[in-house]
Amino acid sequence: MYLSRLLLNPRNRAVQNDLVDCQHLHRTILRAFPQVNNTNSVRTQLGILYRLEQSQQNTGLTLLVQSQTLPSWENLPQNYLLETSNLPNPACKSVEEAYQNLKLGMRLIFRLRANPTRKIASPSIDGKKSNGKRVEFQKEEDQILWLKRKAALGGFKLLSLKLNTDISSLQTQAVSKVYGFKKDHKLSFGAVLFQGELEITDLEVFKQTLLNGIGSGKSYGFGLLSIANPNTY
Repeated sequence: MYLSRLLLNPRNRAVQNDLVDCQHLHRTILRAFPQVNNTNSVRTQLGILYRLEQSQQNTGLTLLVQSQTLPSWENLPQNYLLETSNLPNPACKSVEEAYQNLKLGMRLIFRLRANPTRKIASPSIDGKKSNGKRVEFQKEEDQILWLKRKAALGGFKLLSLKLNTDISSLQTQAVSKVYGFKKDHKLSFGAVLFQGELEITDLEVFKQTLLNGIGSGKSYGFGLLSIANPNTY
């Protein structure tokens, strides 16, 4: 498992295009990876998850990419990355050993940019059952309940729960909607940034959660669960 960190150049036209169309960003990221037989499942087969966030150095945007295959970032558009003198850019490291050293009951700081949704029934068309439509949760309490359900299925629990379902160590932050176009179909996602502390309750299931991500919209920058030891955070 590999984790890459890329500092994007906000003045670059390709970066600007990717920021306003999540499908463009998806395609740009896939340029760093080998093609597979079924191009519709490249992200799934190579375990690619990613997240855009504000750089801690306030230099622009940071793109974090997790993958099972070592990426080749030299295939990015020219000047796509910010020129840096004190930080390697891009940077890529193996996180396999860190993930293998996880223990049952371990407490970790986490960050997750997610697309909390639920499916609502859609009318059948010509007798064919519809998969239903995804609708985003807009209230904070619903977003937290959504994450609690995902945690129960994902081998971990959120810490510091109160009776009213508030989580004192959990922060939720609504961020700008994510838009794009795919085959002339407009894409729109509600984005929520979760930050807090968790405890591993099922080690093997939790490792699969790290591998597979959480929630929908994984092709468009959602679902990457980032973790850190609270003692070194």
